[in-house]
Amino acid sequence: MPGNFCARVSCGARASAILLINARDLAAHVVDIQEHTAVAGVPLCRAHADAVVVPLGWTLSDSRSPAAEPELVLIDDAASGSPGSSGVLRLPPIEEAEEEDMEEAAGGEIPPLLSRAFRAAGLD
Repeated sequence: MPGNFCARVSCGARASAILLINARDLAAHVVDIQEHTAVAGVPLCRAHADAVVVPLGWTLSDSRSPAAEPELVLIDDAASGSPGSSGVLRLPPIEEAEEEDMEEAAGGEIPPLLSRAFRAAGLD
């Protein structure tokens, strides 16, 4: 049903799944939202349907169709002013003295990859 919202408290997202509970069989089923299932279960948004857990001894089955995951693209606007760039984010090089200063400030050795992440985020 297109007008259903998630039944979780303070969640205003649209429902995309239904939680069906069969207490007699100690089972719970998460299914895609449809007309005939909308009255029989608890409507949930995608995030809350993904987070469903059942009590110990129960079984949980998820028969929803897989959702299309959005493609994440990193864009480095500073490296190239053109909109048709490769989409690869390049981290600035770190001077050896700067890396040693970061290690001292942290009270120990910082792995190189982590120090680059701090530098790129401006947390150096």
